[in-house]
Amino acid sequence: MAQGQNVTGELLDSISNEPVQFAHVQNITAKKGTLTNQFGQFKIPASIGDTIAFSIVGYQQIGWEVKATWLEEKITLKLPKDTVLLDEVLISDMPTEAEFKRQMLNHQPKDTGFWYHGMAPPKPRDDSPLSESQVNNPLFAITQPADFLYEKFSKQAKEKRKYHQITQKESITYRVNQKFTRDFVQNVTGLEGDELTSFIYFCDYSLDYLDRTPLYLIREDLLAQLDKFQNQHPG
Repeated sequence: MAQGQNVTGELLDSISNEPVQFAHVQNITAKKGTLTNQFGQFKIPASIGDTIAFSIVGYQQIGWEVKATWLEEKITLKLPKDTVLLDEVLISDMPTEAEFKRQMLNHQPKDTGFWYHGMAPPKPRDDSPLSESQVNNPLFAITQPADFLYEKFSKQAKEKRKYHQITQKESITYRVNQKFTRDFVQNVTGLEGDELTSFIYFCDYSLDYLDRTPLYLIREDLLAQLDKFQNQHPG
């Protein structure tokens, strides 16, 4: 590759034409890499015929072959969003709203990302968003600066984390409501009516505890809590 040859350009959203910030830019052929800046702009060493690939969470991963004109003028490339298409299904009996929500939350869509022909396919990875504590961990900024910039300042990343938190809480709430019921507590303790209600509030179990703890352990803890409850509420 001749010295001083670079591809300079900007990466835009294919629909909104807004800049795609902090996207990974890789010259697969020359094994060079960089990032787009806050304006979607990038500059990377390249020669004619090299393959340059662009990737970022929420968009299709696409590679382009460098043309002669790319080395002479600034280029503009557009990256399409990564859409999810559900497989066609035949519905017989309509499930309840809660069951339908559970199935949708547990659905694992197929990978729809486009990959440039002739390049090795990317390895599958866990796309679950990072937690706020992980993003704000100083080690994350030091060891993965590119991902830190995206997670910390990208509006898309923040919205993804917020959506993930909401869906996770809804999923946990559904599982707990199916598992830890008023009838279950009544069968274990023998309490009824207002006394049963007061006892449930007395236990004050968190959703995370009820979700991850087996029922037999919850039953044992209920009996232990029952002794404390009756000592504090005699008669």
